[in-house]
Amino acid sequence: MDYSYLDQSHLDSILEIENESNPFPWTEGNFKDCLDKGYYSLALEDKNKFIGFAIMAISTDESHLLNIGINKNERGMGYGEKLLKKMIIAAEVMGSKKIILEVRLSNKTAYQLYKKLGFEEIGIRKKYYRLPEGREDAFVLSKSLKRDLISKFFFSSD
Repeated sequence: MDYSYLDQSHLDSILEIENESNPFPWTEGNFKDCLDKGYYSLALEDKNKFIGFAIMAISTDESHLLNIGINKNERGMGYGEKLLKKMIIAAEVMGSKKIILEVRLSNKTAYQLYKKLGFEEIGIRKKYYRLPEGREDAFVLSKSLKRDLISKFFFSSD
């Protein structure tokens, strides 16, 4: 398994996953904007096969997981968990205090994964996701992160 930073060459693979996963998927322009803004964006590949992606806006106060997706033929094999763990580590190393995300109320598989990795429900965003027949609410989840590495080395109470 290999991780790399997302770039324009991954767009077709990302869009394929996004289009098969969401009734109102992000557009190519949405993904290009994330790449242009320099959001932390990873690709997961195995033997030159694109498995999945994750995109997160990272800041020192809080990071926001914007999108994560796994190829439909590779779901249920632990790839989403591996990718999410990499994103959590990146946010910790870059000094974030917490990660927040939204997940559809109907997406029980993703919700269970987030709970397994220590995310806690902190609210609901009403009518957050578009659907063909209206809108769906989203759980807002948060995970507190360890103190950043710089504080551990330079500001400890020793």
